Amino acid sequence: MEKAKPAEEVLPLSDTDYNFVASLLYDRFGIQIGSQKRVLVAGRLTKRVRQLGLASFAEYFTYLRADNSGNELSEFINRLTTNHSFFCREKDHYDFLRSTVLPDLKGRMDRDPRYELRMWSAGCAAGEEVYTLAMVLRDFFGPSTDGSDLGLLATDISLQALKAAKEGIYAAAKLSELSTAMRSSYFRPAGAGLFEVAPEVKRMVLFKRLNLMAEKYPFKNPFDVIFCRNVMIYFDQASRSSLIHSFYEHVKPGGYFFIGHSETIPRADCPFEYVQPAIYRKRGP
Repeated sequence: MEKAKPAEEVLPLSDTDYNFVASLLYDRFGIQIGSQKRVLVAGRLTKRVRQLGLASFAEYFTYLRADNSGNELSEFINRLTTNHSFFCREKDHYDFLRSTVLPDLKGRMDRDPRYELRMWSAGCAAGEEVYTLAMVLRDFFGPSTDGSDLGLLATDISLQALKAAKEGIYAAAKLSELSTAMRSSYFRPAGAGLFEVAPEVKRMVLFKRLNLMAEKYPFKNPFDVIFCRNVMIYFDQASRSSLIHSFYEHVKPGGYFFIGHSETIPRADCPFEYVQPAIYRKRGP
């Protein structure tokens, strides 16, 4: 019997090295990490250090600083960003879309044939959230979604997450919260217990890389709905406040903003109108 390979030894991460990682994550991406993440950081970056043939974190950070292309910085954030999600996570949000948001939007579209429906999944991870949105839209509007521009945008800082989202292939466990009808309508077997999102659903979504801490977002038009769920938990209060006001600027009057149930927006710092837990609205028609 072949012997199991020994676990890869994790390189030692000094206080100086860890402080460099924490400062870089905060300064460039607004992500705040505490000392409890030290083992995770060391484990994830050790693999990259060895892949590059380097001997220590100090050598790796010298390499990272010297890379003016930005490619290694992208690899760095890919390694350290946690992207955990599943389809139909926090189901009541999608129920609210069906019962309240989409009927209102349909009314607007019926009154104005030129009305452009736009939704944004900010921090989309591997795509489960935005594909759930796409499926809810298809269920509500029917086959008329084919060939129409419903303006579904999904963004993330991680190129690795975006690549997985575009591929749209998932383990069966990720689909467990979906109804049987949705699973049979919108997925195809992909072998080895995997399932692939149907092509007609994939075509509804545009994926783009975006750092949410950018000073300005590259959007010409505002959104009817923004989902930014379980993302702001990684930011400090000042960064969260800045993000919330940026989102507010990019929501149409009367539009909705969804956050995760584990997140809160202090009332004193909330430009949105509270609707119900984790759902907010921009005042307007």
